[in-house]
Amino acid sequence: MKPACGVLFFTFFCCIISFSQTKDDYKPGKIGVADFTLPASPVVDSNTSALIIADQGFTTFEGNKSGWFSYVFKRKTRIKIVSKRAFELATVEVLLYKTDENKEELRDVSGTTYNLENGQVTETRLAKNDIFEEKKDKNHLLGKFTMPAVKEGSVIEYSYTVHSNFIFNLPEWEFQNIGYPCLWSDYQVTIPSLLVYVLHKRGVHPFFIDKAENGHATFLVTQQAEQRGMGLPDQSLSVSANTVKHRWVIKDVPPLQVENYLTTPRNYLDKIEFQLHQTYNGETATDVMNTWKKATEELLKREDFASFMSGDENNYWLDKPLESIVTVKGNSRQAARDIYYYLTQNFTCTSYYNRYISTTLQDVFKKRSGNVGELNLLLTLMLQKLHINAAPVLLSTREFGYNYPGYPVMDRLNYVICRVMIDDRPYYLDASHPRLGFGMLPGNCYNGHARIISNADSASVYFMPDSVREHKVTMVTVFNDEKENGVLGGHYSEHPGLMESYTLREKIAAKGEAAYLAEVNKWGIGTMVFSGAKIDNLSDMEKPVSIDADFVIREAGADLLYINPVLWAGYKSNPFTAAARKYPVEMNYPIDDMYLLTTDIPQGYEVEELPKAARVKYNDGEGLFEYLIQQNSENIQLRCTLKFKKATFDPEEYNSLRDFFAYVVKKESELIVFRKKK
Repeated sequence: MKPACGVLFFTFFCCIISFSQTKDDYKPGKIGVADFTLPASPVVDSNTSALIIADQGFTTFEGNKSGWFSYVFKRKTRIKIVSKRAFELATVEVLLYKTDENKEELRDVSGTTYNLENGQVTETRLAKNDIFEEKKDKNHLLGKFTMPAVKEGSVIEYSYTVHSNFIFNLPEWEFQNIGYPCLWSDYQVTIPSLLVYVLHKRGVHPFFIDKAENGHATFLVTQQAEQRGMGLPDQSLSVSANTVKHRWVIKDVPPLQVENYLTTPRNYLDKIEFQLHQTYNGETATDVMNTWKKATEELLKREDFASFMSGDENNYWLDKPLESIVTVKGNSRQAARDIYYYLTQNFTCTSYYNRYISTTLQDVFKKRSGNVGELNLLLTLMLQKLHINAAPVLLSTREFGYNYPGYPVMDRLNYVICRVMIDDRPYYLDASHPRLGFGMLPGNCYNGHARIISNADSASVYFMPDSVREHKVTMVTVFNDEKENGVLGGHYSEHPGLMESYTLREKIAAKGEAAYLAEVNKWGIGTMVFSGAKIDNLSDMEKPVSIDADFVIREAGADLLYINPVLWAGYKSNPFTAAARKYPVEMNYPIDDMYLLTTDIPQGYEVEELPKAARVKYNDGEGLFEYLIQQNSENIQLRCTLKFKKATFDPEEYNSLRDFFAYVVKKESELIVFRKKK
């Protein structure tokens, strides 16, 4: 192995980052009495339940006994616990990668809890037997420990080291936290020029320190006998290489506040991620960044994923069950529906965050349960047994965060669905949800890029929230009771879209249909009384549900009657109350709501005041609010429509979106005034 110059790595990185110099720095000192008082800082206020005083990470490389490099990641963190709401910070979890042959090692764990008692600082150290590991999944362990003697007012400090041979898995760094401010977040990485990484920066806060320094280092690398050839002993090599040391610091990092209409805050944390792009052995540069083509080939060979798609196994155990499951022969779509509903109605999903088969698909079939990956891979296998074109699709759910379209990062892909092609039309299926109709996906699957895993037609597909078409109609009829003067009768009817119907079915399944209908019968306000609530199409997953109820309004004969015509729908308050927003507004799907009202003019009354009609566009037609109202001698009719063409709005659109909804709320709160005839 020859020493290498640092040109490749340095050039690749300096096009991504900028450089600045500063003399300001953080130097951790011994904990004293003064450390128990919260410092003055723009990110500390009366709501601060914990303050991360400093969070420092250091990644370096060393030669290993496998003929290449390992990385060493060290972390040291100091936190001030203010209230019991932040006790969760006392439990630390370290994710460790593993394979069948190798695993990352958690070493040198130490921790101390400091408390102020009678004006004196006391120390309680973390015991070695309080540090343990547990299995998370096939490729991950969790190193865990909980700091001792933590109470309100404590200062905790801990450090640990991770040794890893998996250089493709270079630790990312989150400068920002959800819910807790940080005074000093510091990450330093020193990388030899033999390794080239792509860097991804997320977030909105600028670096306080952003600099790189050239250096030089010598690494002791051992080539084992089996690597060198038969009969040759192990050989230790001293490898000299240029290095680049990068340092990033963000100072006074505010907590990321979780706002409504945000898929997951982790998409927007200030963070740095790395992807190994290339290695250099002194003579040859090798591209190592994973590709979708390569990942697909590997997944199709994995026994715990899609090796069954090769056709080498007969899977005879499915022959007899399929004969009874599929009711109509020769109809691929009906066969797919039969298999799909058989799985959704007879199998239980045990986990929605696992893409691999933990046992075998035959075992999953026998147990009638499995994780989301197992159920949808079983669905794929059963469809293929009938020679129906089916393939698994990997994606990341909304709450899990975005994945990269350009290349696969497997840890970002937590979910598996099935794509089936019938008469040249794709259907995307998820058999893990018993109340999901054929051809539907749960809302959290609409998170952008996904990948079809197939040896015939593997490709990228995109499930965008903007593509979901939901249309909700609410209809209300109010009429004079012919038998009783001063009493208004009425009928309420609600028809949500398929996606909202699915959510409603989930709610009713958890609560019970009778309990839910009892709730509907309590929707009355003031003298209004609901009754006779019923729900239709609850068991037909491919149709929207509908909710119907009757009501009665008893008026006391006042001189003036005030009625809000949009009482049963619309927005009672603005969902966007913050004065500013740093992050996008991400709705589940575009809003498309219509409210229809026909109301008789109450007997003995006349219209004193009627809201004016209005029609307002948002952003040159991307949204529309329409309030059309008219009256004749007997009744009043209203059609109120709110519609958007998209579900996601950039931060720059926030103010206009907030103002638009403010207008909607104000308009929908206007009243019809009836005056008693004299």
